[in-house]
Amino acid sequence: MSKKSLPLTLYQTLEHHARDSDIEDNEELKDIMEKLEALNQKVEAFKQRAREKRIEKSSNVIPLKPKK
Repeated sequence: MSKKSLPLTLYQTLEHHARDSDIEDNEELKDIMEKLEALNQKVEAFKQRAREKRIEKSSNVIPLKPKK
């Protein structure tokens, strides 16, 4: 089960409020949204590396390495 990261949750919440016109959709909001998106990408990359390391450390799983 994959959980949403905090940056993604914040991004979606801000997007919802902007769509409902609860907050003004301006340059400041766009800047915040871009930063949240970039942060979410970093979080997802970190989570992927953690998953890969967990698999590597697992004694009952043989990691598959791509052929070169």
